[in-house]
Amino acid sequence: MTLSDPSKIQQQLYTRERRGIFRSTEGYDTIAKSSALDPSWIKKVLHPFCVYDAPAQLSARGEKEDAAYPQAMHLFHNDTGQMVLGRSVYRSTDFTGLRSTFFTHNYVIPADRIADIVNQNNSWLDTLYLDSYDIEQGMELAELNGLPTGEQHVAVADPIAWLGSIGMDETRFKQLLFAVMSSVASKRKVYVALDVPIEHITKTATRLLGVLYTCLPYAFRQTLGFITYAKEPQSRKGIHLTFVEQGSLRPNDRNIDKDYTFDLVSQRVTNVDVDFSKQPYLDLAWTNLTQLDRAVDFYRFAEQMLADMDVVRQTAITSYHELAVFYQVEAGNEALYDVNKNAVLMAMLQYLTPAGAITGKKRLNELFMSRFTREFELVKQRQVPELQLVKCLKEYAELPDTDVDKQLIAYLISAIHNAQLDKRKDRAEAFYTLISSQPSLSRAFFDTVLNLGKAHELFEPYIEQQLHAALKAEDVVQLAYNWSSLHPQTLKNAFFVEQAEKQLMSKLRTESDAVAAVTATHHLIDELLERDRDYGNGTLMQKLSYSADLFLLTELNLEQLRKEQLLKIGFLQYPDEVKSWAARFNQQVQSKAAIMLAAYQWFVEHEPDESVFDDLTLSELDQVQQLGRNWLQRDIVPDQFGRLVLAFYCEAPSGTVDYGALLHYLQLNSPDKETLYQFMKWSETQLKFVRSRKLAPAYAAAIVSYFKKHDRDAFKNRANRKAYFEQAGTALKPVYDKARMELSSPLVKFFNRNKKSSLILVTALVVVGGTLLGLQAAGVFAPSSPVVAEQPAEGKQPDTNPLPQPRKEQKPHVFAETVTDKVEGVDKVLTQLVFLVAAEADCAKFDASRIQITFNDGKQLEYKDRKGLSTCKPAAQDQQDSVMPTGEAGHEGEQGQGQGPAEANTNQPANHGAGTPAHNVKLPPSNEEAGNPLSYRITVQLGEQISTADIREVAVGTTIFPFITK
Repeated sequence: MTLSDPSKIQQQLYTRERRGIFRSTEGYDTIAKSSALDPSWIKKVLHPFCVYDAPAQLSARGEKEDAAYPQAMHLFHNDTGQMVLGRSVYRSTDFTGLRSTFFTHNYVIPADRIADIVNQNNSWLDTLYLDSYDIEQGMELAELNGLPTGEQHVAVADPIAWLGSIGMDETRFKQLLFAVMSSVASKRKVYVALDVPIEHITKTATRLLGVLYTCLPYAFRQTLGFITYAKEPQSRKGIHLTFVEQGSLRPNDRNIDKDYTFDLVSQRVTNVDVDFSKQPYLDLAWTNLTQLDRAVDFYRFAEQMLADMDVVRQTAITSYHELAVFYQVEAGNEALYDVNKNAVLMAMLQYLTPAGAITGKKRLNELFMSRFTREFELVKQRQVPELQLVKCLKEYAELPDTDVDKQLIAYLISAIHNAQLDKRKDRAEAFYTLISSQPSLSRAFFDTVLNLGKAHELFEPYIEQQLHAALKAEDVVQLAYNWSSLHPQTLKNAFFVEQAEKQLMSKLRTESDAVAAVTATHHLIDELLERDRDYGNGTLMQKLSYSADLFLLTELNLEQLRKEQLLKIGFLQYPDEVKSWAARFNQQVQSKAAIMLAAYQWFVEHEPDESVFDDLTLSELDQVQQLGRNWLQRDIVPDQFGRLVLAFYCEAPSGTVDYGALLHYLQLNSPDKETLYQFMKWSETQLKFVRSRKLAPAYAAAIVSYFKKHDRDAFKNRANRKAYFEQAGTALKPVYDKARMELSSPLVKFFNRNKKSSLILVTALVVVGGTLLGLQAAGVFAPSSPVVAEQPAEGKQPDTNPLPQPRKEQKPHVFAETVTDKVEGVDKVLTQLVFLVAAEADCAKFDASRIQITFNDGKQLEYKDRKGLSTCKPAAQDQQDSVMPTGEAGHEGEQGQGQGPAEANTNQPANHGAGTPAHNVKLPPSNEEAGNPLSYRITVQLGEQISTADIREVAVGTTIFPFITK
């Protein structure tokens, strides 16, 4: 649509005529219009509202008088912003005089004129309309400067009494007002059937609209659309309120079941379920019916408060609930504020938040400040405020153009103090959290607290809680740095410094890797000081750095310390300073420092020697060596041989190394046997193992013992012989030869020890053998008859006395059992080891303080401080049988392999006759029967369940127990 003058009001007329603007034949059409109205816009927007349906009850009685038919006035706002105000009336005859028709007159009002028309007064409801028009006068209508009205509009003198006359009390009117306002903001329509004669519908509806408009804020007046009469309820775009003929609001009508309906004839209202005790605007609107000046003042107040808000907010009924409360509180109604302070303050903040609102909404800002002052007075009277209320005051102080920072800090100090006095720790903590959420507020608050000498009451409890809540040692350092940076006064607060050190130590105690935590702490301190070179004198950071190192010196658990951790301890690089530092503490700390320094030098130096142990006592030396043995057991490679030897360094007549323990350690922990051969080859070049070009006797004996106990087949392997044994030097080769001899058969040993006699014996055997062969060839020896086994007499059992067998020394054994025991009140399956020994003395001295289990793949498990359970008295024979089945007792490592009953039986000589079964042969006696039983049983519970299928052996101290499968 194109308007010639945008400020002018345009007109349009519609009825049945001989011709129209859009058609040349008779029919319904626009018959006249203002020149600026676009034809296509008329068809699209105006024609749908050019309708009239005669009331059913008038049509039924054949009413002929036009005045009896209600006028249908309509108002709607289109998408382009204009407002259309029009009226349709019934006409009993058209231009032919034969048919009834209707006549519609519309005014199109520009958008910028709407507020002036609907906001000032309701005179526009009495606008004059044409009832007929002669097309011979022309089809163009004039543009108007204003709406033509008749007599000056007169408002209802007593709105409340008049509403009662049409069946609307306070509740019903509030329901209708709520429905109309809700309809503007939603798609739900409002339908009203008035309890008045059909002829009076339009007049009554118009007067009711006048009352409603008096209660509508300006934004609603400029949006609401209505029709004063319709035959049936019908949803139309832009129409919110429709007055309909009586009887048209039928119950259960699905077309209107979600809409608001008011059948005042039957007093039936639908879908308006509202708690009117919580509708402050509706209350204000009802009282304003008799106080029109106050109503106008409120609408102006509301318009100003919503001017910078979005359109949705301007037509939301909740906005006017809030504004009604503000307006009445401003007028002195404190009860509306006291009933819900938080909601009122939060709502006020929303209106004061837009840019420029503090100065633009002076009335509301002054109202908020009056609330601030009122709340401050209550706090001064020792009242503890709600957290949400304090949040509102804080958010207000953050708004631009406010200047209440000092008042807010004073308010917070009083609020926290009151909470502490009332033992409301939770509330005090919540206030502190709120303060710390805004850095500028936090800085101003705590600076004020520290400068006013209130640190003991308001700073120290808070900082203690903050440091305690830190998760890690680094968090403590960062927190202490932040506070001392923002508030330099804290550096003079002894409590703050003490708590920072205390909590740092506390967090380090909970770290899974304390050394890594201390290292990270040092790095953080260095980074912080590097970042801020102007940070005081760094005294606090130096104290925290010292506390971290002090923790390592005094509380680090050396038994759980790994080599990698030790090498990361920075202060161990300065042994003299560490010794001087440790001297300030007790002997235990001094001893720990000596151990750490010795271990550090041992593993940090490229080629350490025994001098790293010079300052250690025997007890300290033992602890250091135990650490080293633990660290090296998975790192046994040629490069570490020299370092490993120091783990067995000792001062003894037999040498400076515990050779037996060293080789035993290598045997248990080396990845393969070749590693031991490499060690032996390396040791030949070391002074600790060689004396006068020979191996130290104790070392030589240890090597021989190793081969006899653990590596009996070593010299049978050709690759090993060529790579190691045949390449041995002059010191090592005799030891290998001796070991090889010790491992050879008794016959070979005999020949080697009696070489001259052996030669004579061999010659004699050759001669005798040759003679016997000659005699046999000459037939001197006849073939012998087969020997038939003697059958026992009838009823007599065969002789089952065993053949004499050589006695074997019974070795101790170990096997595993599973047991069920309670752990922390819960039944759990655990593994326990059962050790069988032959002598009471072995049982009595059994020490389970260190048990090492070795598996076939070389993996090891170690258990410390376990207790062996035994009475050291011989067990019952049936118990022995249950724990040591026949065939297992002969299985011991030094013999290489054992025989079970079946194997023993097959090794007995069989002497069969033809068709005669062999005699039964009794097995050799068991170890128990041989007089050397494993009579003593010791059980050791491991505290967990392990897989026992691949266990190779178990070491208890230096004693090796071959493992058997039970």
